[in-house]
Amino acid sequence: MNRHDPLTSTLVLPTGQPHLPVSQETDAYRRRIQKLPRRTQQVFLLSRLDRLTYNDIARLLDLDIDTVERCMVRLLDQCSDETAQGPSLDATSLQARRWYVHLQSPQATASQRIEFRHWLDADHQHLSAFEDTERLWRQLQAPAAILGASGWHRRKRRVYMGWLLLTALLCSLLVTAEAFS
Repeated sequence: MNRHDPLTSTLVLPTGQPHLPVSQETDAYRRRIQKLPRRTQQVFLLSRLDRLTYNDIARLLDLDIDTVERCMVRLLDQCSDETAQGPSLDATSLQARRWYVHLQSPQATASQRIEFRHWLDADHQHLSAFEDTERLWRQLQAPAAILGASGWHRRKRRVYMGWLLLTALLCSLLVTAEAFS
């Protein structure tokens, strides 16, 4: 990937949806992800497909790193399936997802990494929840490939806003010209 322009990808992705059969699990994850705001989806796809760091994503989308982390946690929360777990496991799973995301952040300090090790060692359910989060992250590769196949997530939002404003201006000029003729 070109270091100077994170929008330029050395990967050639197919346009449109892949023609391979999609498992029910992959389709369920895809639907869950699509329920999230587009910005959250975009952060996820830049991280998962393009393997951009949180710093690069924040710079590209003009966000702060905390916002990138919140988007990632929100996505993992949306995709997690905790219907069979009790409230204590829900809290543990939520904390595991937060740790998983934060440890990938440049803001994770050495003392926080030590705190994470203590958290893991405190209860065997903590390690299990963290491993479940890692497993979930791997399972999200296929739905990410489907959602990002067109490459929409690499485009900056303000480009769309510029085109939208230009189109609105041209339409209003045409309507005004039509009204005076």
